[in-house]
Amino acid sequence: MEGLSYVYLTQRNMRIHVLAAALVGAACIFLGVGRVEVLMVLLASAGVLVAEVVNTLTESLVDLLEPRYHPAAKVVKDVAAAGVLIASVFAVFIGFVAFFPALMELPLRFKGLVEERLALFIAYICVAVVPSLVGLFFVEFRSPGKRPSSCPACGDKEGK
Repeated sequence: MEGLSYVYLTQRNMRIHVLAAALVGAACIFLGVGRVEVLMVLLASAGVLVAEVVNTLTESLVDLLEPRYHPAAKVVKDVAAAGVLIASVFAVFIGFVAFFPALMELPLRFKGLVEERLALFIAYICVAVVPSLVGLFFVEFRSPGKRPSSCPACGDKEGK
């Protein structure tokens, strides 16, 4: 859990991805997409989060092994970031495939969907989306000195 906490607290993109995953979950509930589509969306969202964790791991290891700028270190970091980009683009594609049919029916079914799924939708918003937003804003607006070190293996708070 410490690793996940570290990634969430130090990586702004991870917080954004967590919020996006929560919002996509809310869309799945509201639109009533099928089980297979929900599983596809969950798998794609998890892939993006895992890619972000691996990217953070890679960047931290490179910083530990090569604290100064080095062209090879830049290549390694860029390749890790490309993995996140690929996972994100794939997730958007999966989302399009999963949501397109439901979005096309939305104007015809809107009133029924709201009546049918409102309680579940509100519960999900309270349980997943609100905590994600609170976490995002809490971390974004707290003082920099309270964030974990960018290099915890180095043994000091400044990462030096």
